[in-house]
Amino acid sequence: METEKAYIETWGCQLNYHRSEKIAGNLKEHGYEVVEDLGKADLIIFNTCAVRAKSEEKVRGRVGQIKNERKKDSLLGVGGCMAQHLGRDLFEKSGGIDFVFGTSNLGEIPELAEQARFNDQHSSVPRPEGFENLPVLRKSDYFAWVTIAEGCSNACSYCIVPQVRGPLRSRPPGEIISEVEELEKEGYKEVQLLGQNVNAFGQDIDDNLVNFAWLLNEVAKTGIPRISFTTPHPKDLDEATLTVMHENPNVVRQLHLPLQSGSDSVLRVMNREYTREEYLEKVEAARSMDQDINITTDIIVGHPGETKEDFRKTLEVIERVKFGSVYAAQFSPRPNTRSAKMEDHVSEEEKKRRLQLVLERQKENSEKRDSRFIGRTTEVLVKGEAREDGAVYGKNEFGETITFPGSREMIGEFKEVKLESTDHGRLVTPAGEESL
Repeated sequence: METEKAYIETWGCQLNYHRSEKIAGNLKEHGYEVVEDLGKADLIIFNTCAVRAKSEEKVRGRVGQIKNERKKDSLLGVGGCMAQHLGRDLFEKSGGIDFVFGTSNLGEIPELAEQARFNDQHSSVPRPEGFENLPVLRKSDYFAWVTIAEGCSNACSYCIVPQVRGPLRSRPPGEIISEVEELEKEGYKEVQLLGQNVNAFGQDIDDNLVNFAWLLNEVAKTGIPRISFTTPHPKDLDEATLTVMHENPNVVRQLHLPLQSGSDSVLRVMNREYTREEYLEKVEAARSMDQDINITTDIIVGHPGETKEDFRKTLEVIERVKFGSVYAAQFSPRPNTRSAKMEDHVSEEEKKRRLQLVLERQKENSEKRDSRFIGRTTEVLVKGEAREDGAVYGKNEFGETITFPGSREMIGEFKEVKLESTDHGRLVTPAGEESL
């Protein structure tokens, strides 16, 4: 009997891409061959995102698009955040879906596919809880994602994540450290620690010694050459974490610290639980330990209640902090969030104008930051071939993307590169689903 083939397509954040590696590992264990060609697949899995409305629109469009690409007897399962949010309603919104699964029952996919083959449309979307210990089929042999926490217990007014991912659930620290130790033995060059609110790790564990700073230090001790993490919350950033980053040279010198707004009034509406000045104090604390640390951020423009004066304050913070990069997005109302119920008085045209101003201001700041590094040497972990012929790209110790002459044989290796221009990386990026 011919081995059944499975194809997986992913939208969203790093956590989702790592979840797809777990889906692939579990399907392989159940006898499937994971393939890159949708047209050859007996089972198609869409692992989705719900952070913004555009993410859901893309998935629905893709479901229709593959109608003539897929095998007639293939099954399509849609899961992840969008599926957790919409549940059985997905069947009505998008034709061609055979089964739906949520964010915490990836292990059920083989069974759901079997049920869907003999019964029309099937759905299983349980309340997110616990951790699934599933085998992982990693796409890389030098870079690995390691989930340390699931869910989020914050209540940001605009965010759908707590609804679709559930409350904070810290993974047992012993499991995390053992996984990283095994990756180090296998020769992996970098691990990235993942969590919706990664530095809230340990807050739900009854042990005062277990927190994110402690875990980061323990992971650094494993000897993995490079460690990164995403995404921390400003309110949970403490001096202990900054000290661990400073004292361990294998921890990336990047701090992605979502600002969202530079206005205290908007931050209160968003329920971000910090003020503008508290945010700036944490930036100053980070730079007092490492003046070259690459501080990056997320910003939402046009949130309900954001006046022109509020937006001006956001531009002021951008100018004051001089972020390495900014992931900026127009406000996108998500169902059943408090922000979605507020009057959205900022026009689409004005949102676009504000977004453009943020990107223009950040471009200037990035160029100024980059100019400081001309003539300096940086260590790049090569990740792939660049668009330019005869060039490769990778990430350096500041988490920046660097492009330089090279060949595919360099992928997975560290290379020392001397920076000769400010045009060495994609340091200003419009918002995408990758940002939480």
